[in-house]
Formats: sequence, C-alpha cells, structure tokens
Amino acid sequence: MSAKNAPLFDATQLSRRAMGDESLRTELLSLFVTETERLLRQAEDAPDAITRDDRLRAISALARNVGAVRLAQTAKLLEAQFTIPEIDLAPLREAIAETLSYVRQTGA
Repeated sequence: MSAKNAPLFDATQLSRRAMGDESLRTELLSLFVTETERLLRQAEDAPDAITRDDRLRAISALARNVGAVRLAQTAKLLEAQFTIPEIDLAPLREAIAETLSYVRQTGA
C-alpha cells in the first residue's frame, strides 16, 4: 500500500479554494496544519475502528480540499483497512510529516 507516486501537493487546488486571495490562502493552510495534527492525534488515540475511520476520512477530505494529494490518497488507502484492530498508521504519519514540512517550507 503506497501513495508515493502521487504528487505531493497541487497548488492549483489550493488557489481555487482561496479564490486568489493570498490572506485566505494563508489562513486555509494554517487551519490545514492545525486540523491535520489534531486529527492524527485523534486517529492514533481512537478507542475503536469506527472512530479511527472517521478521523482518516476527515484527514482525507481536509487534504483534498487544499490540494495535499499524496496525504489524501494515503488516508484513503488506510480507510479501506479500518477494520484491522492494530492498523499501521506509519504511512499516514510519514505523509503528514512530509506534507506539513512542504507547507511550512514553501507556504505551498
């Protein structure tokens, strides 16, 4: 299971969401970073598979909304395994770290 071949980020998607407004773009990215970190913690601490799946779905949607293509695909792939009790979230952690590093370094 891997989304490694997917592009990391689609700046066009983010630009569409921000409607060309630079301050809105910055705000969207800030919210993306905060929410992604929060949702990851909740997925890791989820008391059951349904809660974990809900958080994975939220991460996927959030990532798609700003153009974080690889992260969205990684979360979607893990969603398909939601019934596995001890699911390996390492690919998700890696995709989040990679995406957030990119956003922080480039301002996407």
